[in-house]
Amino acid sequence: MRFSPQLIVVIVAIALFYLRIALLRGKKKRLEREFALKRRKVKGRSKGAMLPEKNPGAPPFSVSSWWLIALAIVLMLAGLLAYTRFTVLGWQIIKDPALLDSLAKFWHWAVALGVIVFAFGFTIDMPRDASED
Repeated sequence: MRFSPQLIVVIVAIALFYLRIALLRGKKKRLEREFALKRRKVKGRSKGAMLPEKNPGAPPFSVSSWWLIALAIVLMLAGLLAYTRFTVLGWQIIKDPALLDSLAKFWHWAVALGVIVFAFGFTIDMPRDASED
């Protein structure tokens, strides 16, 4: 497979997405350890009490903004349309060849921006004590 500069831009954006998710996971684990240590010191227990658990299989993330998620999906779909030269099921959306060429050569920026916006649409759930409810 030959890697073009456009494909490399998209791959870098996807790597940044996974880096952001990994940083969020690390931050969540660090906050959980700090919270357990704080609970142990305050309550005088010999071991840190277990944190309230979510349902098994529940994701460790939540959506911070559905608007960002929708924007990211629209951007990625726009990039996909530009990559296919605005052809959907054999139907040409844009007929002007000059406009088609000028828009189609920047497909990778729409996809990369969509992936990066998608990464910022998620947040972690902060640990909290059951007595804080």
